[in-house]
Amino acid sequence: MTTENTAQIEFWNGETGQNWVTHDALMEDMLQPLGEAVLDILAPAVGDRALDIGCGCGHTSLDLASRVGPNGAVTGVDISAPMLTVATSLAGKAGDDSAPMAFLEADAQTHAFLASHYDVVFSRFGVMFFEDPVAAFTNIRSAMSPAGRLAFCCWQPRSVNPFMTVPAMAALELLPAPPQPPPRAPGPFAFEEADYVDAILQEAGYRDICISPLSQLLEFGRGLPLTEIVERLVQIGPIAQMVRDAPADLQQPVRDRVSAAVAPFYDSRTGLALEGQFWTISATS
Repeated sequence: MTTENTAQIEFWNGETGQNWVTHDALMEDMLQPLGEAVLDILAPAVGDRALDIGCGCGHTSLDLASRVGPNGAVTGVDISAPMLTVATSLAGKAGDDSAPMAFLEADAQTHAFLASHYDVVFSRFGVMFFEDPVAAFTNIRSAMSPAGRLAFCCWQPRSVNPFMTVPAMAALELLPAPPQPPPRAPGPFAFEEADYVDAILQEAGYRDICISPLSQLLEFGRGLPLTEIVERLVQIGPIAQMVRDAPADLQQPVRDRVSAAVAPFYDSRTGLALEGQFWTISATS
C-alpha cells in the first residue's frame, strides 16, 4: 500500500500554506524565471494536455495554459487548499488565448489520474515532498501518454544556495540550530543529489533522463526597503521557523544580524539578489 503524505498535507494546509498565499506575489516574482526555464525545456506544444504537479497558487498553470493554447488543457494538482483557492481565482482571469484550466486538491503520489492522458508534465519545486518518490513518479508516469514528456526543477544543496545560507548563518549566531531532517527526507532539498533523482526516475520507468545544472539569480523583495525584506524572510523565508520559535528578547537582535548579513546583496530596485543553484530534469514516459 502506497504511503500517504500526511505530514506534508498538514504542513501545506496550515500556517505555511497561508503564509505562502499572503506572500504569493513576492514569491512568484522570484521564482517565475525558473519556471520559464523549465517550460522552455519541456517545450509544450499547442494543443497539448498538460499536468502541473504542485501547482500552488496557479501561476505556472497559467503559463502552461498560454503555451498550449485554447485547444489544449491544463490540470493543476496540489495538496494545499489555501493555495488552490488563489489558483482558481487566477484561472478565472485567463484570456481567450489560454487553455481551460482545472485544479485538483489531491496528492500526486496516490491520486487516480486518467491513464495515459497527459502529453506533458511540469513541476516547479513541487515534487520534492513525496514520502515515497518512486511510487509518486510511477503514478505520474501512468498518467502520461506513451510519448509523454516530463520536466521539473529542484534545488541543489543548501550549501551552494546563499539565499538559504546567508540569513540562516546570521540567525544561528544567536539561535540554536533547528533539528535537521534525515538526508533525502521530504522537503526542499530532498532532491539535491542528481544521482538520487536519476535513480528514482529509472526505477519509476522513465527514459531519456537528462539532469542539468542551472544557475539563476534570485531577486527577492523587488522595490522593498531592507527592513521589510528581512521581515518577509522571517515570515516565509529560510529562517522563518527559527525566528518564530525564538524568545521575545531575541526577536529584534536576530533581525538586526540578518539585516547586516544580507545588506551586501541588497539594492533598492531589485531587493535581495543572490545566485541560486538548481537542477533541471527532463525525461520521457
